[in-house]
Amino acid sequence: MVIDTDIISYFLRGNERIRDKFVIYKDELCSTTINYSELIYGLKKRDNKIYLPKVELMFENIKLYDFDKKSAKIFGELKANLSKNGTVVADMDLMIASICIANNELLITNNLKHFKKIDGLKIESWV
Repeated sequence: MVIDTDIISYFLRGNERIRDKFVIYKDELCSTTINYSELIYGLKKRDNKIYLPKVELMFENIKLYDFDKKSAKIFGELKANLSKNGTVVADMDLMIASICIANNELLITNNLKHFKKIDGLKIESWV
């Protein structure tokens, strides 16, 4: 189960439903280097010294998927197909989706509007 940036944000802000899910699925949770970069960017931009150590600790203790060659190929194919249909998905979201598809992982996100446009991606919302 790949946890998306927004879900991690809900967790950090103390959302009880998300925290309960983290406890239930603690051994199955993972994320991507793309999500990590989004979180670091957001926290550094706001100079958030409270959540930064928590994010660092979280990402030291869960499996992280990289944007590898297989993910890159899927990204290119998805982006081409979406472009042909006139559908726009942000590159970072498409990279996260490509990593999930390449590794046969479910994406846990509240960003259903963007991710539901991507064929072959399994998504679930905990919010």
